[in-house]
Amino acid sequence: MADGYRPAIKMRPMSKNSVKRPLVPILHVLSGLHTAGIEQLALQLIGHSPEGFSPQLLNTDAAHQELRPAFQALATEPPLAITDWHRCDGPALAWRSFRLCRQQRPAAVLIYPFNRPMLWLALGARLAGVRRLAVAVQNTAPQERRGLASWHRLLRWFQRLGVVPVPCTQAIVRSLQPLPPGLKLAAPIANGCDVAAVAQRAAAVRQGRPIDDVKRVLMVARLEGIKDQATLLRAFAAVAPQRPQWQLQLVGEGPERAALEALAMALGLDPATVFLGRRSDIPELLGQADLFAFSTTAAEGFGIVLIEAMAAGLPVVASDVAACREVLCEGAAGELLPPADVQAWSARLDELMGSAEARDALARRALAAAPGYDIRSTARQWLELLGR
Repeated sequence: MADGYRPAIKMRPMSKNSVKRPLVPILHVLSGLHTAGIEQLALQLIGHSPEGFSPQLLNTDAAHQELRPAFQALATEPPLAITDWHRCDGPALAWRSFRLCRQQRPAAVLIYPFNRPMLWLALGARLAGVRRLAVAVQNTAPQERRGLASWHRLLRWFQRLGVVPVPCTQAIVRSLQPLPPGLKLAAPIANGCDVAAVAQRAAAVRQGRPIDDVKRVLMVARLEGIKDQATLLRAFAAVAPQRPQWQLQLVGEGPERAALEALAMALGLDPATVFLGRRSDIPELLGQADLFAFSTTAAEGFGIVLIEAMAAGLPVVASDVAACREVLCEGAAGELLPPADVQAWSARLDELMGSAEARDALARRALAAAPGYDIRSTARQWLELLGR
């Protein structure tokens, strides 16, 4: 590692009477600009970087650009610089990382994908002289022995490279126990959202809804195995005949879409109205909804959409798995239902769909907890960690 390395410092434009303030460059690393959890976290952290920090973005898989317009629309100063690479691995990835860090000279690197290729990227950054690196750990570890051992090996290699692993919940910390001797994790940093902005956008739509508007149960999540939209589909279909004024809407894309659409058809639901696909107007969709449901599995790491729904003032029901339990304050901020229990889900959905008072009470609990997840606090915690 080169001695005497110092990160490049950029200066903000100044007026005559202003004091020069150096901008500290932070390199954010994603592998594809997907519409998934870690990409949304990066979007929020970059967009709410505290004054004095200059975010840069590296996308190591240029084949995926779904969120690029959202990143380009961020009002950062200076404008966000995005570097795209074609996907690679091994020494080639380390070499590219070394060259980029030599050119851009970031003060710190924040890696969002927690996987093996990122070890090579971290190696290149360290050889280029970057001393502060962190990796976000956003999902619970597999509980079968081989999978857990694989995660422990990954953590050990990150630690050897001086990369600090940062979980987003205590549930993730517990899933990694017992940690082998010598392995350490940073204190969890909860994910966040712009609570005020989500609330404002949702409220604007809600105020314009017609009195006779259809009522909606909404779930926002990638259509993949880590989630459990199937339980919600079955539960909603069981009560739909008695609640004709209600619709189910599932927002998201993913490898399970075809199977879930087939299940919806088999249950008598219309996939054309249920599946909304990928959307960028989540706060507005929350403003049109009356109940937020988040059916997921024990592999869930956080669920940023939970706090967006809370900020929007929606009643929230979620699977009683460790991450949801933690985010919803052990049930104080939302109702927890047994995971994959269709009967329990359909019974509670039916009760809430039939009672505006029950929904309002649940919504008040969500709103009370939402400010604790404001993205500005999350961003400060990350940058304090990277600035040590």
